[in-house]
Amino acid sequence: MTSLAHPSPGLSPPPTPDGLLHDLVRDQSLRTPDAPAVTDTTTTLTYRQLQERADVLSGHLADAGCGPGTLVGIALNRSADAVAAVLAVLQAGAAYVPLDLGYPVERLRAVLADARPRLVLAANREAAERRLGADVPVTAVDALPPRAGARPRMPRRRPEPHAPAYVLHTSGSTGRPKGVVVPHRAIRSRVVWETTAFPTGPGDSVLHRTSLAFDISLQEIFPPLATGARVVVADEDGQRDPARLVRLLARENVTTLALVPSLLRALLDEDEGLRSCPRLREVFVGGERLDRPLHDRFLHHAKARLHNMYGPTEYAIDATYWTCRPLPAGQEVPIGLPLERTELYVLDEALKPVPEGTAGQLAVAGDQLALGYLGDAEATARAFPDNPFVPGSRMYLTGDLVRRRADGALEFLGRGDDQVKIRGHRIELGDVEAHLLALPGVRAAAARAFDEPDGQDTALVGYVVPGPEGADPPTLRRAMAERVPAHMVPADILPLESLPLGPTGKTDRAALPEPRRAAPGPPGREPAGAQASGGSVGGSQGPQSSDGATGEGAGGQAPNGSADEVAQAVVDVFSEVLRRPEVGPHDDFFELGGSSLQAARLVNRLRKRLGRDLALATLFEASTPAGIAAVLEEGSRART
Repeated sequence: MTSLAHPSPGLSPPPTPDGLLHDLVRDQSLRTPDAPAVTDTTTTLTYRQLQERADVLSGHLADAGCGPGTLVGIALNRSADAVAAVLAVLQAGAAYVPLDLGYPVERLRAVLADARPRLVLAANREAAERRLGADVPVTAVDALPPRAGARPRMPRRRPEPHAPAYVLHTSGSTGRPKGVVVPHRAIRSRVVWETTAFPTGPGDSVLHRTSLAFDISLQEIFPPLATGARVVVADEDGQRDPARLVRLLARENVTTLALVPSLLRALLDEDEGLRSCPRLREVFVGGERLDRPLHDRFLHHAKARLHNMYGPTEYAIDATYWTCRPLPAGQEVPIGLPLERTELYVLDEALKPVPEGTAGQLAVAGDQLALGYLGDAEATARAFPDNPFVPGSRMYLTGDLVRRRADGALEFLGRGDDQVKIRGHRIELGDVEAHLLALPGVRAAAARAFDEPDGQDTALVGYVVPGPEGADPPTLRRAMAERVPAHMVPADILPLESLPLGPTGKTDRAALPEPRRAAPGPPGREPAGAQASGGSVGGSQGPQSSDGATGEGAGGQAPNGSADEVAQAVVDVFSEVLRRPEVGPHDDFFELGGSSLQAARLVNRLRKRLGRDLALATLFEASTPAGIAAVLEEGSRART
């Protein structure tokens, strides 16, 4: 390319929404070949090196018969190689199917059975075959010939913009995951919108911390690589530990960050919060409701801009956005206005528009629309009907209830069906129920989601009617953890004599009882149900701050005395975070329903209350109050 065409080397010309997704990256690699493209825990690749890796791998894929009309599985943890693998699959003309190695074997094999990829890319062939099944062809990325000096090989048949780019599997009401097929034109349109609305370029860094199985990962990879910015890959431990994540953001001068609101809250809970990240400019949140307290807290403490994003997997990441600003008292945070080339309709049950201010189902249409569900024409026809407002096109019925404000922005009101969001993941309650019902000793099953009293979490609760042999809830939770991803494992499983039924004979989910939880009380007061004896208590023994933190970090006195005092403090914090009125010294945090984000919150509160450093990894190694207390005592003796 001549200097006349691009007088400012490294700056991208305005891209167009039409075309193929990976061409955005190849074009940028020609403009800034020696600029850093991807940094992971072991290496930094320039744009030239990244493109060379993708070229070699795409050639191998083409030789293996992967091209337009085929799917390729990617079973790689976040890394520079994983980014190159995504580019390679697209360059070969195929579509990729992410396989999150953190998911249980049963779930991974269900995805494979649905997608039937031509082959799977993995780091180690033998390990992948043991996990995925020996009948799945696996290519080990590390075993491929040297990557340097590779020449690009074009696919035998170049795909069209309407061809599939990726297939993401979401929870299905039947107990089987369903694959959403997204074409190049849809995701490219979303990427081009972001690069235009929120430009990045050489010198910028964007954090990549999301699994490839979650569509936010595409937002973390393609906008920066289309504009000359750098992708910074968080390692597995770093992406779940807020303290380490804040340090990574500061050390790598990250300027753009995308995450769910619950993780944003955890980052703000850290001592420095985001104040130690002066270069952070844009923060995108989505996947969960952004509540007003978190919105206001961010605007008060952070200098970056906060954008509330909304969108289903069936519409290439996002359909709406809202750049946050101070709001009048009592007003909730809207999900905002449509992205460019997007149409939003608020409809009644007959799919007719409702008046402004009236609740209705949100339907979305436009360039970012998915093709439908893989191999399921019936479900596709139901969810993607003809668009009566634009003849010859389709729309997607989200199932989300919204209302349109006078300024045109949409407010999210909830769901109109049995779908819930847990830590940013979309879950069909029927999916959870189907897996519960398949467990030994279960005659009937149901599931329901409850918002925690402080609005910081949504808890998934399972209900079972045991058979004659009985059903032990902890055993059932462990069995669920072997079958489904962590976000689909109920925090509680409650045995019932029978499930409540509605007038039609179906389970009445609204009548399912809420589990007994410890509620946060006023400062200095224990929650109802607390017990101060027998090694089991509920709630804090010290003052609480506005975010629920206790002890020294909240103005209290850290218990630095006897081992018994430290052990009791750990039990107290377990009880606070899990909101359980009774926690014993040998109760396992994860068996009690603790999530990774609750784990981060627990470690943060223990640091503040005890005044001692505690790594998040410690909780995954010693997950009981007694185990944590022993680790703390051992560290204390080592210091003395």
